[in-house]
Formats: sequence, C-alpha cells, structure tokens
Amino acid sequence: MKSTDNKKTEFVYYPHFIETINIFSNSIVKINDHTFCVKKRKNSNSIILTATKTKFRTAIVKDEYDIIGIQFFPLAINNFFDKNTFSKIENGLYNINYQDLSRITLIGSIEDRINELELLFIKIFKNGQLDLLNSIIQLIHTTKGNIKMNDLENQIGLSRRTILRQFKKYLHCSFEEYKNTLRFRLAIENWSSQNQNTSNIIGDIAYYDQSDFINHFKALSGESPKKLLNRITNNPESLKYFWKVK
Repeated sequence: MKSTDNKKTEFVYYPHFIETINIFSNSIVKINDHTFCVKKRKNSNSIILTATKTKFRTAIVKDEYDIIGIQFFPLAINNFFDKNTFSKIENGLYNINYQDLSRITLIGSIEDRINELELLFIKIFKNGQLDLLNSIIQLIHTTKGNIKMNDLENQIGLSRRTILRQFKKYLHCSFEEYKNTLRFRLAIENWSSQNQNTSNIIGDIAYYDQSDFINHFKALSGESPKKLLNRITNNPESLKYFWKVK
C-alpha cells in the first residue's frame, strides 16, 4: 500500500483474528494504547508485528507512505519468530528489529517483493508445534465462535487452565476475546454476502437478540452496526482489513 500524498491520512483498524507484519518504509512508528502514529523519516524503517486484535485502533499517517503488509492465519506467525519476540507484545502490537524484513523496502516492484518474502519465510520456517492449540482454533471457527469451554475440554483433552494460558501466551488475548473477535468478523462478512440483512446475521452467529448484536459491535468497534456496516457497503474493498476514515 503506497501513497505519495503529503497530507495526513487516518485509518481505523478494527478487531481481527488475522496476525500481521507491517513494514513501514522510510518511517518511524510511535505506539500507544489507542493509536499508532506514522511519520516520515528517511533511511528509517519500522516493522510492526500485530497479534490478534481485540480492540479498534487508529493509525495516523502524517506524510506519504509505503507500507508492506503481510497477513498470517492465527498462530502461523509462530512458525517464523521465536517466543521471546512475542513475549514483548503489548496492546496487540510490537515494534520489531528484523533487518532481513527491512531490506524488502529496497525492492521496487510488488512482484519482486513477494518473491523475496517467500524465499525469506521458507528460509526461517520452523515448526511452532502448536497442533493442539490449532485444533482448538479450528473448532472455534467451525462453530462460528459458539463453542463452550466445557465442550473444548472434553474434545481436546486439555484443562480449562491450560487452554486459557495458551491463548494468553500465543494469541495474546483471552479465549472469550478471540471468540468475540471472530464473531465480529463473521458478522461483517455475512452482512456483505446476505444483502445487508441483520436478522440473518443475528440468527447465523447466534447473538441472543438485536440488543446483544448492537452492544457487541459497539464494544469492539466503538460504533453502531448500522454506521459501520453502511461504511463497508459504500467501500467494499475495506472489508479485507481496514477502513479509511479521513
């Protein structure tokens, strides 16, 4: 993603179970609880690793930007970085220093960048050995976030305490936060595929009622479903990851 405009741009990143690496070329990034601010600085690159995002956050880009974004399915990122890197994540974000990734910004074309990234990830791949946690994630997705802890314990053979500890350690969120984030994303996807019918969303994802649906959306996005979903209708490309707000 690239822009040559020098005016300030703002994006809102809404909760998502997808993990990412974002390489900001010729920029420095300052992180706080609710925003991260990107400012141009020649010959400086910032690499931001994001875990499961359970809260919305505003990105403020003050100048032109060149951002390389890499997305990973839940837990997949653990196959490429050591556990010490993830132990430093706070508020779902961490600024990492990784020169091999930083050098990608020196490559001009998108195709060449993709090829170089593929070679890099093949080189550094290692098995994160998280098969049981992966099985739990698959069950959560299969049930659209409606599986209960007791059912997980019986099916997986792990104790509640172990499951909760692994969520915090490897996904950097709680079991309930992950389920809520998934349901939020499914609701957005269903809105786009079911002719903007909120009744179908409520039934399909098993919200208790309209009030539960609205409260859930507000808690995760800071906005009502109507306001947020109408914005997506007007800009369907934003469904993939973020929405430009200013």
